[in-house]
Amino acid sequence: MGIAGIIALESQTRCKFMEVTVMRLRTSIFFFLALMLSSLAVKAQQAAFPNKPIRVIVPTASGGASDLCMRAVAQAMQARLGQPLVIVNVTGATGNIGLNQVASAEPDGYTLVVPSSAGTANQVSRPKTSFDIENGLKPIGKICIATFTLVVSPNLGINTAEELVRYGKANPGKLSFGSQGYGSGNHLAGEMFAAATGIDMLHIPFRGEAPAAIEIGAGRVQMMFMAGAKPFIDGKLVVGLATTNKEPWPPMPNLQPIGKSVLPGFSYNGWNGLMAPPGTPDAVVRRLSRALVESLQDEKVRSLIQSMGNMPGAGTPDELAEQVRSDLVMFKNIVKERNLTFPD
Repeated sequence: MGIAGIIALESQTRCKFMEVTVMRLRTSIFFFLALMLSSLAVKAQQAAFPNKPIRVIVPTASGGASDLCMRAVAQAMQARLGQPLVIVNVTGATGNIGLNQVASAEPDGYTLVVPSSAGTANQVSRPKTSFDIENGLKPIGKICIATFTLVVSPNLGINTAEELVRYGKANPGKLSFGSQGYGSGNHLAGEMFAAATGIDMLHIPFRGEAPAAIEIGAGRVQMMFMAGAKPFIDGKLVVGLATTNKEPWPPMPNLQPIGKSVLPGFSYNGWNGLMAPPGTPDAVVRRLSRALVESLQDEKVRSLIQSMGNMPGAGTPDELAEQVRSDLVMFKNIVKERNLTFPD
């Protein structure tokens, strides 16, 4: 090949190299721009959140503690978010059905759930079948703090926890206690009461506290440890005997702590919170948490929560995450110490 041919070949090689380089550069620029536009779109969407109604799943029946606490803050949160909060009750399996539904939802902040201490108790007592509330959802904040209240049917004519113990021992097998499902917090409290007092009792699970309270009021179930008892006590449907708080509970100061009478040293506070699907952007969680925090500082909201027999939470993700962790430790200790077993 002559010099002219070599020069021509070199020129062609250079042209092809430049063409390839330009094509690669164009491709890189295209993907870079696409990535930037995608990132900007996500940021814009998050900045505009929320731009449509938010669906909030309450995994228990309407009228229970979780339902009432969420409804207490819903209107105030709507005013701060600029979008309606649509509350939907999805019952069953001690809340597992509703929790699973939200865990698998799109992680965009438009589907939330209201878990409670029933979820942590269930995770410990039925680990094979329960929902992993610690890792399966993203905390937004704690809505309210509750005490369990020992309530009985008015038909019993009993007014103190000591009277209930005497009645139970004198009438073995005649007492039944309700809960919002196997392995729930009120189920564990009932089992502890039975173990500590030596009373033979039958456990009857329901899909929420409200249906159980109706049965207690009718005398078909005799007692229950309720997280949202005050409205039912005030309405004379059930009779309150004691609470599981260490000291007299501010919304119901006339009821004595059960840890100072028939269950020495026992105390426990339940809770209701707000969580999102795993993977929900931090910016969206912060927006929701801020709306919850501000709502819980509203005096009307605080008064409404206290009228239900509860105390307002702080509304932060860290507070709720720590509550879940401490619950799991406490319930594991209870199950181990009492040697309790539960059906899967």
